[in-house]
Amino acid sequence: MRRSPRNADLLELLMGLAIVGLVLFIGSFLRLRADLTNEKRYTLTPATRSMLTELDDVVYVKVYLEGELPADLERFSRATKDLLDEMRVHQPENLQYTFIDPSASEDENTRKEVYDQLQQQGLSYSSIRLRDKGETSERIVFPGALVTYRDKTVPVQLLKTQLRTPDADIVNRSINNLEYELASAFRQATTSEKARIAFLEGHGELGEMEVMDVTNALSETYDVSRVRIDERIDALSHTVEGMSYRVNDFDALVIAKPDSLFPDRDRYVIDQFIMNGGRVMWLLDVMNANLDSLRKNQFSIAVPNDLGLDELLFAYGARINKDLVLDRSCAPIELYTQPYGNQRKLERFPWYWEPVLIPESTHPIVSNIDPVHIRFGSTLDTIAVDSVRKTILLTSSPYSLAQRNPVRISLNVVEMTPAFERQSTPYLPMGVLLEGTFTSAFMDRLPPNFTADPTVAYREHGKRSAQIVIGDGDVIANRVDRSKGMYFTLGFDRYANAKIYGNRELIINAMNYLLDDKGLISIRSRAITLRQLDPQRIVEDRVWWQTVNTVAPVVIVLLFGLFYQLLRKRNANRKR
Repeated sequence: MRRSPRNADLLELLMGLAIVGLVLFIGSFLRLRADLTNEKRYTLTPATRSMLTELDDVVYVKVYLEGELPADLERFSRATKDLLDEMRVHQPENLQYTFIDPSASEDENTRKEVYDQLQQQGLSYSSIRLRDKGETSERIVFPGALVTYRDKTVPVQLLKTQLRTPDADIVNRSINNLEYELASAFRQATTSEKARIAFLEGHGELGEMEVMDVTNALSETYDVSRVRIDERIDALSHTVEGMSYRVNDFDALVIAKPDSLFPDRDRYVIDQFIMNGGRVMWLLDVMNANLDSLRKNQFSIAVPNDLGLDELLFAYGARINKDLVLDRSCAPIELYTQPYGNQRKLERFPWYWEPVLIPESTHPIVSNIDPVHIRFGSTLDTIAVDSVRKTILLTSSPYSLAQRNPVRISLNVVEMTPAFERQSTPYLPMGVLLEGTFTSAFMDRLPPNFTADPTVAYREHGKRSAQIVIGDGDVIANRVDRSKGMYFTLGFDRYANAKIYGNRELIINAMNYLLDDKGLISIRSRAITLRQLDPQRIVEDRVWWQTVNTVAPVVIVLLFGLFYQLLRKRNANRKR
């Protein structure tokens, strides 16, 4: 019997539907995905995947990026959702999320209550302006999330900016750091015990306000406090009965720009802290250059600042030289020039004493961070210590030179450019990482009755540890407006009125590395290339692309249908 064309078509349709159903049924048990982007934008780092697989309970994420948003924040919201979906692929049971519009209520009082509650929980708002049919309206958004694990909730500001109005560049940077921010929040929520960091004081170090931005940033992951030694042997460690050596009370120590001599007993306490496995970040000014005194007298003479730390650093494998670096890659300074009429003129000049270091190393501490701003920095040398590995992290530009002690610093340097082409010493080292087993700087220098005292618990050779030495103390100092009682983000430039330097990321990455949080560093150092659309062409060609996107799909479907009908008619004529 000949099969009728109608029955044949019906059979083909049923077979097609059966095949599609079978494929969908099999696909429900398989997770086949491919990331075809060059930088693997939609692929999680191994550190994030490992953290997700270790979740033993539900992590619930509330993201407040919903509702009527401008194009940049809408794109940011989609990127956040895509990332959370990718995370759920690796942990579908213990990761849940929802997107919430904090401005959804039509009642103004209800909206204010929601805003106040979110701010109390640690989220900051951004004010955006929306344009619709020639009218402008203002809208409050909270570009952040609340990560809840059991009874602990951690706020995470996904869009981090000191300015209340976000722009496209800030959104792009936030998308690049999105995985780090969420992974860091997950770890904070799920970790019960934090590593301990101490900022040393008592020797003229930077005050709390001057390091407040980094303190707050580190406090998101670690327990941060301040400590004074005051020649107390138990200031950084304590003895435990039955143990031969002391146990540190902190995991890392930050020594930020001291300006006075360390007593021998304080240096001994720091040395033994390192011998017992403590990590130290040395941020030192070995020359007493000061911009404030320079503005008063037009010039000053910088001489060595005796801190008493040279022997310690030498024993560990580094030496900060008594010099100051001038670099053609530098920050600007504003100075008054000759009077113009009845008024003095304020002009901007390159200030060679404040190098802007562009990291050349591929080490994860400095990989993919913005240039680092240094103020009156010094070079350093590494010392041959077999058990210590040295990695140069920061160097000057190819056009730089170092002036040895004593150094005459004058504001006139802005008018006579140094001969960088003829006298340059390229790539002067200014920051180094030391890793390995350190030897005590007090070896063979202490009386036997002191080292034999069990309460002292002297240690001659240390546990494996790490240190970072940078020849500048201001690298960690944020700008402070004391008249208003406020501070600015570390890396903020007052002339650009924006954060443009990578000092903040440098310090955070360095501390993560010292404390063996290499997973967080691998996430932060990841770079995603974001290809922006031309905003001018978007405005000029808006009608054209709207027409294409609206009409083209309909035309394509009609042409395909016409072609299909012609093809069927042609096949039917052939069969006849």
